Amino acid sequence: MRYSSAVLIGVPPGIYKYLAQMLKPRQLVSNSLAGILMAVINITVAVSEAVLMFSGTKPQFLAVGIIALLMSMLIIGSGGTLFSGFGGVICSPRSALAPVFATIISSVYVTLHSEPDSQLPTILMAIMVTSIVTGIFLLLLGRFKLGNLVRYIPYPVTAGFFAGIGFLFVKGGLEVAIGQAPSLDMINDPHLLQLALSAIIFAVVLYAGLNKFDHWSIFPMILAIGLAVFYGWFYQSGQTLVNAIETGWLPQIGTLPELSIPVFSAADLSLVNWAAISPQTGHILVAALLSAIILLLDVSGIEIITKKDLNPDKELNIMGMASIASGILGGYPGVHVASDTAFTSKLGGNTRLMGFVYAGVVILALLAGTDFISKVPTFILGGLLLYVGFDFLIDWTWKIRSELPVADYLIVIMILAAIALVDILQGVAFGFAVAAVLFVINYSRLSVIKSEATGRDRASNVDRDLETREKLNEQGDRILILILQGFIFFGTSDKLITEIKECIEDKSRTKPDFLVLNFCHVNQLDASAVKAFSKLAQLSERYGVHVLITGAKNTYIQHLNTIGFMTGDTGQVHRMEFVQLDDGIAWCEKQILDELNRDTGGVDRNFYNLLTRLLGDEAAARELAPYFTEDRRRRGECLFRQGDVGDSLYLVIEGSAAVVIGENENRRVLRRYKSGAILGEMALYSGELRSAGVEIEEDSILYRLDAKQFRNMQTEHAEAIGKLHIYIVRLLSERMRRANRELQRLI
Repeated sequence: MRYSSAVLIGVPPGIYKYLAQMLKPRQLVSNSLAGILMAVINITVAVSEAVLMFSGTKPQFLAVGIIALLMSMLIIGSGGTLFSGFGGVICSPRSALAPVFATIISSVYVTLHSEPDSQLPTILMAIMVTSIVTGIFLLLLGRFKLGNLVRYIPYPVTAGFFAGIGFLFVKGGLEVAIGQAPSLDMINDPHLLQLALSAIIFAVVLYAGLNKFDHWSIFPMILAIGLAVFYGWFYQSGQTLVNAIETGWLPQIGTLPELSIPVFSAADLSLVNWAAISPQTGHILVAALLSAIILLLDVSGIEIITKKDLNPDKELNIMGMASIASGILGGYPGVHVASDTAFTSKLGGNTRLMGFVYAGVVILALLAGTDFISKVPTFILGGLLLYVGFDFLIDWTWKIRSELPVADYLIVIMILAAIALVDILQGVAFGFAVAAVLFVINYSRLSVIKSEATGRDRASNVDRDLETREKLNEQGDRILILILQGFIFFGTSDKLITEIKECIEDKSRTKPDFLVLNFCHVNQLDASAVKAFSKLAQLSERYGVHVLITGAKNTYIQHLNTIGFMTGDTGQVHRMEFVQLDDGIAWCEKQILDELNRDTGGVDRNFYNLLTRLLGDEAAARELAPYFTEDRRRRGECLFRQGDVGDSLYLVIEGSAAVVIGENENRRVLRRYKSGAILGEMALYSGELRSAGVEIEEDSILYRLDAKQFRNMQTEHAEAIGKLHIYIVRLLSERMRRANRELQRLI
């Protein structure tokens, strides 16, 4: 009967339990305190950002901008509170986007200086378009499960972006503090210098205090001291509010006749000048990209802070929908804020109650209008922006200097300089250009050769008699096998050809007569790399090396055919292609055996002679031969199937048998047995079922030794069968040695 009262009033037991837990006095106090403090801090910072974004426009534009930003805080924050995987998350329009929006707003405002009626509607529409595009971009990343996409952006490039944003905040903070774009000339103006120094001092004190003391009260205390110092001086000097606004100590903010949400009126749609928005496409895309980067970085940070696993794709979807909703109402996009979440988490704000309290405080600020903002001194508004800028610059230029190699750190500084000297859009473009160059340089340092082996280490899947295999092992260094990997493009193809040339010309090793290149692990082969293979063709002709391409996609072969790389089996030097690596190696082995006059297709077709050669003892062969039975098979017949009883072994005299899996285009040969090979011996010795099936590839003559005769042989000719045991042990040992060599090479 524990939840009987809850059931009576229609509240499900699970929700009742959650509400009871959330409304415990301790949880209620800690979450409420965290929500109130975080809202006050973010509202203050948001006003500073709005002043930055709308600096240089009309005062009434700033009032609308503040309302839009507070409304966005409410929508984005509520989205995170209601739907995020962590109920205590703080989501909000991000400070890092403020310089981007400042550029968009000022550009539209200046462009429409001759159309004053179109300025505000067009600015608001530009903000709306940016928010909706950002939301759609986040939504697409989440829907297509591309939450890890940010990891493909090199760390130095990301650091350079954020360092550049820090510079723009410093610049914007000074502009808000002095009321005009900062320049060296302000040093000669005592009043401007006083305004600037006041903001800088406030920012430095705030930064030092927050980094020195890890306590929730530091920010409101420094803010209160700043206000107290200003208004103490203000009343002592006998200034008026009008005089303070005129001299730049207080901001000039227009007022709204009433709260208006959405801030954009449908009636103003006809006043929007789309031609002024279209040139901002680049900045809009930058805002979308930065939002995605910040969100994914901060989601990772929140996971560490809260020790909770979050699904980045789900968080992308949530913020995508929230940003679209905010944009439709005339607001800004937003994402997660790891630093704010860490702050509220330390205060005990770890449930959705904290988010509801946070939203309530923002609603109160919206209802209060913009009048209260005009009482906040400009040195505090500018100082807050300077603090954010200092924090970005110190984190992304000073603190990381020891974490990065010199070359990577120089890239951070170059991107920072590009953003500072030109524009954030050009800085981002420069950053991606640097990223591309970094990729080419770093990837080119990697060898596309995954592993290297010779015919000694990596034999084909063709089984022959042990003597023939030993002959092939002696000649194994003549076969060079290179397993390729990754992306072969202009940055790696020349290095590959150079490494091949060095292997061929290396005097300390046997010159390879056969070069086998396996493309099984190659992801892409571009046009520039294909042209580099013409150099390999020249090397092939110059040194008389046969080149075999194995495991390559049809498109790769088509590209190589366009430059005449493939020769087939014509001419003195062959350049051929095989579907499987084993097929290519087997071709090389056959060429070597032909040279040694040991082509297994026509040697020792006489069973008695072959058995004598295998056992190395004519008398033993004469004793054991009668126990074998001749078994002639036609092509396509099944010798035995997987799961059959292992009641016999076979000695191949002529033809070919193969272990095959799959059918038609999926058919793959795992092993082939030629003249002199023994197959099926493992099941006969162990008594287990057949582990694989064998089919006849060519008309074949085999000799079968069944289990009954095998037992009789052991009883009647113990010494002779010992020769057979020794041969099979040697055969298995050779297979094991080759397997071990290949394993060691891979390790």
